[in-house]
Amino acid sequence: MSAPAYRNRASLVACVLFIVIGVAAFMAADDFSMLGAVFPKTVSALIVFFSSLWLVLSWIKPRDVTRHVDGSVVRQVAVGLIMLAWAFLLEPVGFLVCSVVAFVLLLAVAHYGSCSRKLLLLYGVATVVVTGSLYVLFTTILQVPLPTGMLL
Repeated sequence: MSAPAYRNRASLVACVLFIVIGVAAFMAADDFSMLGAVFPKTVSALIVFFSSLWLVLSWIKPRDVTRHVDGSVVRQVAVGLIMLAWAFLLEPVGFLVCSVVAFVLLLAVAHYGSCSRKLLLLYGVATVVVTGSLYVLFTTILQVPLPTGMLL
């Protein structure tokens, strides 16, 4: 016998809240220069789009009740601390160095099992590709200045 489906009210409320915040951010970006408004308008439009999509999907197809699955509290705290450190060190250290270190630490926290040379090589390539792509995306395409810090 399957469990009854339910609509997660907190999720629906969060969707509506994010839609309101996204619309407000989009409208506030009108005060920026044309080039300066590209990034905030893009992000706020994506927030509104995905929040609306999740709202519709959650309303149309309620989820089945599932049992709670515990995660590792140590890993969850580690991820939170890494992200917090990244946020505070971004300005003094710089985007590239801070992001590469945070990416490597997050990979280490998220990794389960043994680690082979092939996997380490894959992680290294992924680190360079992801952080490099984000750097190019922000600085070149979106024209968002990133902190250079003392180490770049």
